[in-house]
Amino acid sequence: MKERLQKLLQDTDQKEILTKGFSFLGFRVGGTAIGYLFTVFITKNFDADIYGIIAIGFSMFLILSVIGRLGLDINLVRFFSDEHNDSETGIFYKSVLKSFLVSAFLAAIIYFLREPIVLQLFREPKPELLPYLPWILAAVPFWSLALVSSSYFRAKKQNNIFAFFDNPSRFLFSLLLLIVFYTFRKDPIIIVQAHFYAILITGLSSLGLAAYKINSLSFKTKNNSWHFLKDSLPMLLSSSILVLLGWMDTFVMGIYEESSNVGIYNVSLKVATLTTFTLQAINSILAPKIAQNYAANKENVYKKLIQFSTKLNFLITLAVLTIIIIFHDFLLGIFGDEFKAGYIILFIFCAGQLFNSLSGSVGVIMQMIGKQKVYQNFVITALFINLVLTFTLTPIYGGIGAAISTVISMIFWNVGCAVYLKRKMNIRSYYNFK
Repeated sequence: MKERLQKLLQDTDQKEILTKGFSFLGFRVGGTAIGYLFTVFITKNFDADIYGIIAIGFSMFLILSVIGRLGLDINLVRFFSDEHNDSETGIFYKSVLKSFLVSAFLAAIIYFLREPIVLQLFREPKPELLPYLPWILAAVPFWSLALVSSSYFRAKKQNNIFAFFDNPSRFLFSLLLLIVFYTFRKDPIIIVQAHFYAILITGLSSLGLAAYKINSLSFKTKNNSWHFLKDSLPMLLSSSILVLLGWMDTFVMGIYEESSNVGIYNVSLKVATLTTFTLQAINSILAPKIAQNYAANKENVYKKLIQFSTKLNFLITLAVLTIIIIFHDFLLGIFGDEFKAGYIILFIFCAGQLFNSLSGSVGVIMQMIGKQKVYQNFVITALFINLVLTFTLTPIYGGIGAAISTVISMIFWNVGCAVYLKRKMNIRSYYNFK
């Protein structure tokens, strides 16, 4: 065992995945813990109905922000992972500006259509959502600003900075501001007000730090920024569809179910996503490394990294899933006794996460080797499957139906992409039990 560990640490790439990956994991765990504290604060000081409304609003927030990013955040990682592009700062600033403006435009459209959406789209109208929407929508362009700006740090392997802006910052600032606001007012509107100011701080800080690191303020570039945007669009479709897959079920639950049931469903989903930390941590390091080695035609290097990362992710995910299943009653009960009713939904999501870890980092691999359009086709099909099943099963089985729909679509795109990579590219992304 000692010899295997020494051999592992001698491989600089695998060592970097372990060291920097687990540093990123620390930020993810800390960030999610803070996110859970933010949720617990809401459920304990208000109730499941209020949290259900907030969950619906946040689902709209995340869907709009990922569409508004236009896939530019992912394409910037691939672009700036090549040191020869360091002087092309104009691409960075133009990408930030376009993302901010498009996000603001999308948020404005939803704002002007807010009453028809809230009162007519939902089978159970939710007029109580209306006061929250202006604050939620105002945060959208600044969240896009934060993530597009921080993608520069990911490309440059400064993963701690990227990890902070990508996860802990949003809920850390939100929670701190919410605690302050709550000492003066008990009105639940302070939840979204705290969230807006937190996103504002995060977005401006991310852009400011990125500009400081780049040390140049110029919109000039040799590369055509519109061509760059065109290359980003398949990544937009893939990333936006993944967010839709992750949050559409919550939104559809809001259409058919009471707010309290939406809250229970969303909390079960949050607990299940504890298993995604490792994959996100590994992917933060893996993405630029695959891009670099694939471009340099170092086949043995990137294939070895992929196999190592899949094995590491699966083993840790299996351990986390075991803990979640054993202590599910306690974990759900943290948010309140009424949330314990979501244990079946939690188990369904856990099954989906197991398949996810078995398949490997298929999305990152395909996008970093130029197969983003193929990946896009898989996730579009998965979204179609998800929508058909969600609108079919949710009215009948409620949260259980929504969870089953999400997991089936998740299994389809993960297993499908893994099979494609093996058969077409001779890349084994999935876990090998041999």
